[in-house]
Amino acid sequence: MSKLINTNLRLMGVVCFLFVLSVQHVFAGPDGEKPWMGKARDTLAAMMAEVGAAKDASGLLVLTNAGYGQIGGDTTERFLDIAQEVTGCSTGKRSLLSVHKSIDDPMWFSLYAKGSNKLAYALWQADAFGQQVIDANPEQLFLPDNWQAAAAGLLKENMFSVVSLSLTWAADPPWPLLLAATFHDHFCPGVNAGYYFGRYLQQHLPLKQGEKFVFVNAPGICPADALQMMFNTTAGKSSMYARSVPGESLKQYALNGVTPSSVAMRVNAAADTCDGLVLGFDWNKAYGLAGMSPEEIAPPGGMSNPVFFISRAKMSQALAQVPEQQLLDLVVVMKEFSGKASLADDLGGGDPYGQVLAQ
Repeated sequence: MSKLINTNLRLMGVVCFLFVLSVQHVFAGPDGEKPWMGKARDTLAAMMAEVGAAKDASGLLVLTNAGYGQIGGDTTERFLDIAQEVTGCSTGKRSLLSVHKSIDDPMWFSLYAKGSNKLAYALWQADAFGQQVIDANPEQLFLPDNWQAAAAGLLKENMFSVVSLSLTWAADPPWPLLLAATFHDHFCPGVNAGYYFGRYLQQHLPLKQGEKFVFVNAPGICPADALQMMFNTTAGKSSMYARSVPGESLKQYALNGVTPSSVAMRVNAAADTCDGLVLGFDWNKAYGLAGMSPEEIAPPGGMSNPVFFISRAKMSQALAQVPEQQLLDLVVVMKEFSGKASLADDLGGGDPYGQVLAQ
């Protein structure tokens, strides 16, 4: 009998031990220190020295895809706390910004010092963070050869994202515009246009209780992301549609050289009403305000030409310094219309399944 009792006690002890281990594993979750976290701290500290900045310094910006990008299957939201701990940057200070990227991407972060115009970048590679430091002075970086050389390093496809966000941030754009750009994953003139569409609507087509905006963006390009971020208008809430319209087709609707970009509708389901505006943006005037030309935005070779990205980063930074009213004046109302609430879905509708599944 005593042998049986001892055996049972040993079994109970093993079970309890395994239970404690499992509980520790569960609760180690967000509070457990992972090896990559120490490496992130050390890398960030080294980057602070590279850009010549001390903790809590003004003019310091941390960009990261942490929270989206992963490391060896680990989610990376803890880096946001690490970044604040090491640099003193924070979201509340507008100096720690999360950049919306795919969860399939490896984690990266960058550190930009406005005073020195130095930009350091780190990317997780296998078992450590690789690093690159560049001179982000626009006078130097916006030279095509210098841009191309920097993009050939670790930055690669993140070059435009990191540089456009960092340099435009330095121009102190409005907070909602910053949010739109980080959601879009880079700054470009189209995000600026979408933001000013939104500001125009707030003034000229404001929402009342029980109303919502519905947008049909044709073509579905950059301004759509700014509108989605500003008004929480998403495809999942049936308030954001995108339609493909070729550039040549858009020209037939041009008004004084301005082509349409978005159909904005204020919908009141209870009252069964829909009031809408067709909006365009006067790009020729925008180029003038930014001190640029259309040829810079559309260089020979398209995206294979570094000027394609340089011009967009340059123009975004320039537009961020233009007074709001001057940019609101670039919003062109091409048509006003109204109808029943169902008009919004009618304009955004179509049956893709009929085209694909019927084949």
